[in-house]
Amino acid sequence: MASLKDIAEKTGLSINTVSRALRGRGYVSAEAQNKVRAAADELGYAPNRAARSLRFNRNFEIAVLVFIDRLNARGDSLTMDKLIGIKKQIASSGYEVNLQFIYHESRYGTESKNQLEPILRQKPAGVIMIGDAPQQLEMTTECLRKGIPAVIMSYSELKDFNCVYIDRSQGIRDSVNYLYGMGRRNIVYAQLNPCKNRLRGYREGIKRNHLPEYIIAPEKFYDLNDDLFAVGVSLAERILNEVPGTDAIQAYSDYLAAGLLAGLIRRGKRVPEDISLVGFDNRELSAFTSPPLTTLAQPGFKAGKLTVELLLEQIESGVQTLKAVKVPMSLIIRKST
Repeated sequence: MASLKDIAEKTGLSINTVSRALRGRGYVSAEAQNKVRAAADELGYAPNRAARSLRFNRNFEIAVLVFIDRLNARGDSLTMDKLIGIKKQIASSGYEVNLQFIYHESRYGTESKNQLEPILRQKPAGVIMIGDAPQQLEMTTECLRKGIPAVIMSYSELKDFNCVYIDRSQGIRDSVNYLYGMGRRNIVYAQLNPCKNRLRGYREGIKRNHLPEYIIAPEKFYDLNDDLFAVGVSLAERILNEVPGTDAIQAYSDYLAAGLLAGLIRRGKRVPEDISLVGFDNRELSAFTSPPLTTLAQPGFKAGKLTVELLLEQIESGVQTLKAVKVPMSLIIRKST
């Protein structure tokens, strides 16, 4: 197994410089940092976590808690993007990841406590929470009460906690502005679940451009376990019946947009000539529909990296100052608009 000495010999740098570069502490030039990381990868260097913890009398582990719904516990590419961003940034900073999955509970109950307490007993350097579970804020408070820095990767800005959030309102608002700029005047929002941020963005865009508001939603709310394609086909029928002058649709998700696309085509509508269609999430399928979907991309990888940076700022400074980091969405323009 490669050692600090091996990396120092390969790079021509001192062992102290190599140590600082790998720990992410103290000044190291960008050139030296890149040399050290490249050599560490090439030599297969892996830090001895136990030895480092004993030497510096601190834990170099960051606990990452992912909250999942019992009824929708399958893997999700958006969450994976966030985790990859987190893992990459943590690894480059000299820390390690302790990944935990926790089921949603209506409150901070017995099951959540039983999962959190063993994690906190290990005294991690910090904790990252991913999701919007009801018990999440109480669990974060418990971390802070025990002196462990914590950052939430949240769905919206949180006033009382350190957080990083993807600005879904901005994404939808930008989409409405884009559609308006293309001459669309009857823009429908095809809702799927009661996401306040997306709905707020739609309403802000509609109000700004002095347009009529059309919100069409299915009779019940759905999740990823449901046949969202069929829901979209059905919703397209409703939109055309209830808003005959529709010339653009902002969909809640790409899955719903794919169904809407099929439903519009079945009714003889041309996309985008008659009706422009915008998805949300930039899922892989959005590039393979016919026509390919214009959609809004969630920068999960970037959000993951920023979450780690914010947490490390709290860990290294020892000062728990509140900060909310907003990550903007991007409009990916394809052939459906």
